[in-house]
Amino acid sequence: MELVLVLTHLTGSEELDRQRVEEYCRYAAHKGKIPVSPFLCFHGIFKDELGSAVEGLLVSRLMEKADGIWVFGFERGERRRQMEAEVQKMYGEKAQYFSHPEIGKELLVCAMYSEELIERLEDMEGL
Repeated sequence: MELVLVLTHLTGSEELDRQRVEEYCRYAAHKGKIPVSPFLCFHGIFKDELGSAVEGLLVSRLMEKADGIWVFGFERGERRRQMEAEVQKMYGEKAQYFSHPEIGKELLVCAMYSEELIERLEDMEGL
């Protein structure tokens, strides 16, 4: 299974940001990926003045190791195409952009079928 880094723009509302990132990680898992979110892994752990630098270094190492970088946002139409180009430029060929409005129905399904996910993941690994 491939490891994907799950990134999204933060709103400043920790509760909303956590909810969205968890949703995007479930989506990646349903797609057969191993999701890793820097927000869920590192946010608020390093509290001193160098905390953001430590977090940045860890995220950059994760980007090197990840098979894919999945960036989630809310853009549509022309703005979405611009974001796709920006994401590719910023993170390279292994980056993909996903628009929440376009995958919204799939996100709902991902939240409801955990047993199906377990079976799917076991099948992918040949367990």
